[in-house]
Amino acid sequence: MKWLKDETFFSICSRQHAAWGNLNPSTTLHMLFNSRNQSTKHDFPHSLDTLHSNIRAKWGDADSIIYRRTIFPLFMPFQSHSRIQTAMQMLKGNSPGSIKYRLGLITGRFGAEHPLKACSGCIEMDISRHGVAYWHLSHQFPGVLICPIHKIWLQESTLNRRWAGRFQLALPDQAALIPRPAKDLNSLTLMAVKQLADATLDLASLGTIKSFDPLHVRSLYRNAIADLGYASQQAAASFAQHSSQLQPFHPLTSLPTTEQKASTYIQQLMRPPRGHSHPLKHLVMITWLFGTVDAFVDAYDRLTKIQEQNLPDATQPLSKDQPKPKRTETKQPKQLRPKTLKPTIRAQILRLLSKGTSKNTICTKFHITISTVNKLLRAEPQIKDSWTAAKLKMNLLEHRKKWTALSNSSPNSSTSTIRAQDPKLYAWLYRNDKAWLTNKNSELPTGRTGNHSKINWTERDIELEKKVLNALAQTLSERPKNDNITYSIYTLVPSLFVCLQKANQYPRTRALLLSLKKQKLLS
Repeated sequence: MKWLKDETFFSICSRQHAAWGNLNPSTTLHMLFNSRNQSTKHDFPHSLDTLHSNIRAKWGDADSIIYRRTIFPLFMPFQSHSRIQTAMQMLKGNSPGSIKYRLGLITGRFGAEHPLKACSGCIEMDISRHGVAYWHLSHQFPGVLICPIHKIWLQESTLNRRWAGRFQLALPDQAALIPRPAKDLNSLTLMAVKQLADATLDLASLGTIKSFDPLHVRSLYRNAIADLGYASQQAAASFAQHSSQLQPFHPLTSLPTTEQKASTYIQQLMRPPRGHSHPLKHLVMITWLFGTVDAFVDAYDRLTKIQEQNLPDATQPLSKDQPKPKRTETKQPKQLRPKTLKPTIRAQILRLLSKGTSKNTICTKFHITISTVNKLLRAEPQIKDSWTAAKLKMNLLEHRKKWTALSNSSPNSSTSTIRAQDPKLYAWLYRNDKAWLTNKNSELPTGRTGNHSKINWTERDIELEKKVLNALAQTLSERPKNDNITYSIYTLVPSLFVCLQKANQYPRTRALLLSLKKQKLLS
C-alpha cells in the first residue's frame, strides 16, 4: 500500500487494517510491528523502529515517517535539540512515555489532546479520486481549524478520544464527525482563524530546518512591540483584541480576553525563558506582531545576523586560509605632563573633589591631566573618601530617578517588564543599591496571576455545571434527534473529562451528569 497525498501514519495504518479485513486493531498492529503493541497514537505514534522490514521498504524509515507523516514537526522549532532527540527516541521506541510532558503540552494551557479532524469536502473529494476517505496531515495540527483547500470548518471525530472507549483503527466517516454549530463569523474572526491556520502549517514546514533561540525570540518580541510604538497598556489592549477573535474556539479557549490577562501573557513570553512554550502560544504572538511566519523568520534572521556581527573579533574563529590581521601602530595623542599646582588652585580642586565633581570636569576647567587629579587623591585620603562617597550618592540619586521614571511610565508593569526596558540600569542598582531596589520592586505588580492563589472549587464547579447545561441545550436545539449527546457534550466542553478525574471535586456537575443518565439523555 502506497502513501496518499498529505496522509498521516495513522491513516495508512487504518487503510491497511481495512484492506486486510482484520476485526481487531491489535491483529493489524502485530502484522505491521515487530512488537506487542495493542494500540498506537494518531498524533504521536510510537515503536516506529520496530516496523517490519517489508513495511519500512514501502513506507520509509522512522525518521521520514516522523518528519513527513506526523504532527511532531510543529513542536520542533521552539524546542531545544536535546528535547527533540529525547522525543524522537520515544517515538521510535516501544512506548511514547512522557513525550507530551517533555514537550510542555501537559503543563501548557492549550491541552495535550489532539482529536482527529476531517473536512466534509475532502471526504467527498477523496472518495471520488481514490475510492476511500483518509486522514489528512494538514488537518491534524492544533491551530488549524479550517480546511486549507476548501476553507470550511474542520469537524472533530469521536474516535479515539479519552472518553470514547477502546482504541480503533478507522478512517473518516461523516457519522463519527461532530457537526460544527452554525455560526456566522464576522470578517475579522474569519481572517484571524485563517491567519493562524496558515501560520501553523508554515511553522510545521520549518520543523526539520529551523530552530529558534529562546533568548533571540524574546528580544525579537520586545523589539517588535517597541517598533509598533506600543506602551505596555496599549500592547495589552491590542493583543487582547487580537486573541479575543480566536478564544471561542477549541483548543484556544485559554487565550486572554482582558487587558490584565493579555499583559501577563505578553510578559511570560518576554521574561527570561524557563522552559519551552507550546507552539500555539508563540503563533498567536507571531500573527499579532508579524502577521505571518515568513515575516517573523525574516526578522529573526536579521536580528541574529546583527548580534553575530556585534561579537568581538576574538570570538570569531579564523579559517586556515584566512590571513592573520597585521598589527598596525596607532598614533597616541601626546600626553600632557603633570604640572606643579599653585596652592590656591590646589585648594579649589580639592574642594570640588570633596563635593564629588567628576575628574573630567576638573581636568577641563583647570587644564590638568587625569594623572594630576589621581596624584592629588592619593595624597589626600580623606578627600578621596569624600569624593568616592559623594560620587556614589550622586550616582544613586541619578539611577533612582531613572528607575522611578520608568516605573511611573508603566504603573501596571512588573519588575521584569521594566527591567527589560533598561537592563543596565537594573544591574547597576542591584549591585550598588539593592535594598532600595528591592523595596521599590515590592510595590510593583508581580506579573503573575493565580500561580499561588487559593483555588475556589465551588466557583469552578458552578462554572463547569453551566457549561454542561449550555452544551446540552445547544445540542438539543440544533440536533434534537442526535444519538451522540454524550459525545457532543464532551466535545463542546473539552475540559469536562479532565475535571472529572479529580475524584473529590465538582459535586454539582457530577450530580447533573448522574441526573441526565437517569433520564437516559446520556449514555
